[in-house]
Amino acid sequence: MSYFPLVRYALCLAMERRGWRIAMMPVVVLVLLAILQGCYLPESYKIDLSMTRQGDYQFSYQGLLVHPGLAEDLMAGEIDSAAEQERVDVVARDLGRDSGLKALVYRGQGVFDIRYERQGNIIADKTFSFVRRNAKILEMSYRQSDNTVEIRGGFVPEQYRERLAAMGYRMQGDIEIRTEAGIRSHNAASFDKTGDQNRLRWAIESLDDPVPVLIIG
Repeated sequence: MSYFPLVRYALCLAMERRGWRIAMMPVVVLVLLAILQGCYLPESYKIDLSMTRQGDYQFSYQGLLVHPGLAEDLMAGEIDSAAEQERVDVVARDLGRDSGLKALVYRGQGVFDIRYERQGNIIADKTFSFVRRNAKILEMSYRQSDNTVEIRGGFVPEQYRERLAAMGYRMQGDIEIRTEAGIRSHNAASFDKTGDQNRLRWAIESLDDPVPVLIIG
């Protein structure tokens, strides 16, 4: 979901122009609704990532994914069971396009229980995004200019948080990253080194927690 800041910035610029504040409001609402319908949010999850000095990585996600658009429509009683199943099938096809998806179970109320695993080499791949590029929960990118790998979590902009809280959504999860490569900077809650291995952990307890950021190289 890291594309949100660009959308928010463009909308704010447009709305601040004299005479556009009222005219733009219906467009802004439609854009925000469209974004919410197309994203996934993590809940009660565990992310595990290990990476070698050569860039070989193993990534796994075990936990829940919430489709907020579907969850909100169900809470509002705007769709029946048949329409719900159609939407569930769409999500299953969407997530199933990635071979890293190993298991998916629909738990109801727009909540999916998934297991995802991915292996690769970030130097060769250049980037990796989970769930996908336009709905990022975690992203890795290789920067050839300084031979570093940046790992960054996604976030939810403030204008969505009250709405999601009213739906009962709470972001909770644990992230652990292990690597033998050097650590240039990080904001992990805990960091320790055992032999050649660096181990970093983040405990996410709310939407207001800092976005995880780590630079390796």
